[in-house]
Amino acid sequence: MNRNILGLAIIFFLISLACGIVTPPTPIQPGVETIVAATFQALTAVPPPTQTALSGTLVSVNNISFTIPAEIGSGSQVETIAAVSPSDDMPWWGIAPSYHKYIIQGYPLSGTFHTQTIYVYPINEYLQVNAEMAKLFDGLKTILNSPSQPLPDNLPFLPAFNAGQMFHSNELTLKFQNGQGIRFLTQYGQAPYPVNNNGLFYTFQGLTDDGMYYVAAILPVNASFLPADGSPDTPLPADGVPFDWENFENTDKHFEQARQKLNSTDANAFTPTLTKLDELIQSIMIK
Repeated sequence: MNRNILGLAIIFFLISLACGIVTPPTPIQPGVETIVAATFQALTAVPPPTQTALSGTLVSVNNISFTIPAEIGSGSQVETIAAVSPSDDMPWWGIAPSYHKYIIQGYPLSGTFHTQTIYVYPINEYLQVNAEMAKLFDGLKTILNSPSQPLPDNLPFLPAFNAGQMFHSNELTLKFQNGQGIRFLTQYGQAPYPVNNNGLFYTFQGLTDDGMYYVAAILPVNASFLPADGSPDTPLPADGVPFDWENFENTDKHFEQARQKLNSTDANAFTPTLTKLDELIQSIMIK
């Protein structure tokens, strides 16, 4: 492979991803063909079951409670993250108030790039230290309030990564006990590489009904047709989506083919199943 071409491809890819990092996601005006409106009509918010109807391990600590289905885990480790104040050498995405995160224990996957975690952010406190986040919060509100409109290329996402959102698929609007949001599958990266089981994850991005809290989740998932990781030496399953390591201009084609295949996969064919991950999210109550 020509190393100069590879280097330029990675630089251009990083520049395109950086656009999604430096500027928080904003709503795309109707008419931009990202996902057709007809597809988005399927995202009518799914109402949550009552907490008493859910079975699993109940977690109730700080200002949150949720039920972890047995297929997802057995408990939760709670951490309080200290606030990061604005400073000259701190990028906007690193500035945040104190918040809580809940790491799911006994998760069915291990060794993945991301850790299975639920995050709860206080919105007013966030805006007091980082006014730039208003664009992200407003972007999510627009999506939830306009279910007939096409989705933007980059969906609102917390926690902020020093990487870009490569694609999104399997979008579904969910209601939890006192709020709603959108769940989807995605992968983040700083350079072009295939969709794989080490990097793929389910995420939920939501708001409480009173607008006081932002709820986010990162929950790794695996699909049988994806390679174990993003290395060029890793075997591709027989029904997998090829990645062209010699021609990075074909990267977008790979992401689109992977997105279509993920969208057509039954929710219960993933590990863990999207059905059980949805149940976990729908059980959340912010007190």
